[in-house]
Amino acid sequence: MIFKRVKSPLLRYSLIIASLVIGITAIFVLSIYFGVWGELPDKKSLAEIQHPRASELYTADSVLIGKFYLNDRQPILYKNIPNHLINALIAIEDERFYDHSGVDYKSLFRVAFKTILLQNEASGGGSTLSQQLVKNLYPRTKNGTFFLAIDKIKEMIIASRLEKIYSKEEVLEQYLNTVSFGDNTFGIESASIKFFGKGANKLRIEESAVLVGMLKATYTYNPRVFPKKSLQRRNLVLNAMAENDFIKTVEKDSLMTLPLNLNYTDYDHNSGLAPYFREEVRKRVVSWCKKQNDQGNSYNIYTSGLKIYTTLDYKMQILAEESMKTHMKGLQRKFEKSYGNSAPWLTNKDLILKV
Repeated sequence: MIFKRVKSPLLRYSLIIASLVIGITAIFVLSIYFGVWGELPDKKSLAEIQHPRASELYTADSVLIGKFYLNDRQPILYKNIPNHLINALIAIEDERFYDHSGVDYKSLFRVAFKTILLQNEASGGGSTLSQQLVKNLYPRTKNGTFFLAIDKIKEMIIASRLEKIYSKEEVLEQYLNTVSFGDNTFGIESASIKFFGKGANKLRIEESAVLVGMLKATYTYNPRVFPKKSLQRRNLVLNAMAENDFIKTVEKDSLMTLPLNLNYTDYDHNSGLAPYFREEVRKRVVSWCKKQNDQGNSYNIYTSGLKIYTTLDYKMQILAEESMKTHMKGLQRKFEKSYGNSAPWLTNKDLILKV
């Protein structure tokens, strides 16, 4: 054997151990590649990625008043995503995005060195945007260090396959349409509408930085729940943009002084404008979908991304609901006045205790 030529016993045994480790690692990686630990998606399935889309409900004057969905997702084309949002994402999540082919080995070695040798747990995960996209498309199902290692290697293999199929722009489009922003909200378009009340194409730089900043921890950096933490994270994103020459230092300093200006809108089925009307529309569209599917089509109100336009006039509905509330308050006052001081909610102790 080649190891017998090494005279130093210590060096000989070190080489044997190193060779065994390398050999076992290679076999382990190959076993994952060939599907021993679970089948990997092939190029055909990766090329046919489809995302469930929320259906949107509009008034006659084209105002969005509701959504029907399992996951609140509104896909957006790459050309409609602002450049500053792309720049913010790359600056904070994957600086060498345009230089690697799905896996950033330089970053992986850096993370491994800091984590293993320096015991620095804050060194990051080393995952590229392509690897994060894979994790969004094929969520991890098992826990534990061993299965984490398997999942990481799977994500590296699939990310490399993805980048052979899709361009960098297409990878970014897929990522921004699949990434979670918490509260069952997926994709940059839905997040933009939810937190700022407008489409992603109308976001300003500081608003893009807020949403991109959420990706590290969607709850911790939720601007509605933790505005101070979100502001700090936003400024960190702006700083990363300046360091990567996406914005000038003067612009960065100016943007950092701006407050969070949210326009939060949560489309709840039981609240908002005309809830009973929206429920009736939902029932009718569900019935329409069933008829269409019986004829060989494929429609689902919760996943097909339908655009549903109604006869409701937005301004008239607001006026009608305000008038109704005023009228109901008047009726309530008259009702209470008719009982006077002998009202049961004033004299009945058992009733008062229950209330």
